[in-house]
Amino acid sequence: MDLVSLLILVLVAGGLILLFLRENRRRGVRTVRAYLFIRAIGNGADVEKARAASDVDGKSLRKRDIHDTMLYLQAHYRGRQAALIKAAEKAGWRG
Repeated sequence: MDLVSLLILVLVAGGLILLFLRENRRRGVRTVRAYLFIRAIGNGADVEKARAASDVDGKSLRKRDIHDTMLYLQAHYRGRQAALIKAAEKAGWRG
């Protein structure tokens, strides 16, 4: 393998890693927002108030909310993010 081929391979691999990390972050933010919605519903909020509670910027998520989401996922959905998101959407969340 010559130097140019190696450089192209490294650039492609780096690009794929960046895409994976971006998608992983997007899915994580979506999961935390779904959890915030479900938590608000569970605390007695109506759908509109629960939607407002889950309408947070991904960059301003609190570490506590992320941690609580992970615990909730393990306790109720065996760690599956998609199941939580689907339950929130079924309850009225618009993600």
